[in-house]
Amino acid sequence: MLDRRELIALGALAALPRVASAQTVFEMPDPAGLRIFVHRPTNWRPDGRAIIVLHGLRRDADRYLAEWAPQAEAANLLLVAPEFSRALFPTVASYTWGNVVTEDLRPNPPESWTFGLIDRIWDAVRARTGATRPGYTLFGHSAGAQFVHRTLLLAEASRAEAIITANAGSYTMPVRDVAFPFGLGGIALEESRLEAAFARPVTVLLGADDADPRHPSLPRQPGAMAQGPHRLARGLNFYATARAEAWRLELPFRWRLETVPDVGHDNAGMARRAAEIALSAAG
Repeated sequence: MLDRRELIALGALAALPRVASAQTVFEMPDPAGLRIFVHRPTNWRPDGRAIIVLHGLRRDADRYLAEWAPQAEAANLLLVAPEFSRALFPTVASYTWGNVVTEDLRPNPPESWTFGLIDRIWDAVRARTGATRPGYTLFGHSAGAQFVHRTLLLAEASRAEAIITANAGSYTMPVRDVAFPFGLGGIALEESRLEAAFARPVTVLLGADDADPRHPSLPRQPGAMAQGPHRLARGLNFYATARAEAWRLELPFRWRLETVPDVGHDNAGMARRAAEIALSAAG
């Protein structure tokens, strides 16, 4: 149940003032040089909610922080934006695919997968901000959404209270007859991982206008094209496939599908609804 202050904040998201990009930046020691951008709202307190926002292909965490700052202020969310730079994560495989395989699809050992970084980032942020809440909402847009939903499917542990995947260009479908990164084929994954993933509070958030089959950054590998002609179609396909697989396996399914009207492939356009979802996250 949201308290009165949270309900007021939800209403405030409809009309936001411009917020200066007040921020702090620190570097993780491992991997050395991983920069973390943090925006702490004026009225945020250590027991307040937090959101970790993962950027897209351009690795522009500073822009994502600036676009999210008004929403974070209105919703009173501690905003965390890690920068998966090309210096540290030079390829699509090392960032968006979680380093599960190499660029030429050779498998990497699970200990080299990068999904565990998110909880380590949160531990570092808690140490620097005094945050006492154990978990956070995890949001990713575009390439960041690819990382987020693969974290959901493959990570052994995560303290995310809610997960929002927004406008991914392609997906790891939760099926075993398609090879990774477009399915789970070739990955040693216990069925209990799928059961845990389907039971998490997940929102597949799609821009209703993110339907350009000629978008310049749309993934065009054969496995991606098989998922649909554009991002909206691929997101709808991902949700439908996951729901059907959960039904086939007789597993609980807590995911939600939502489209944002009049928004295309735009992080800032998706942020308002994502902030509302984060604000109402359980706990």
